[in-house]
Amino acid sequence: MLFGEFEIERALGPYYARHGFTVLNPDQTTDVGFVLTGRPIALGAGPGEQLFFRWK
Repeated sequence: MLFGEFEIERALGPYYARHGFTVLNPDQTTDVGFVLTGRPIALGAGPGEQLFFRWK
């Protein structure tokens, strides 16, 4: 899994989406636990940031 965060003010969501990443809204999380461990584990961005990710 490739992931990162960017500051909301930078508005980089469309850039990462064009390159195949899923861009979450600032208050969203994604569950990475079931794939990795079989248990729920939420991954999200910190305050004022957005998370982007892509599974390879």
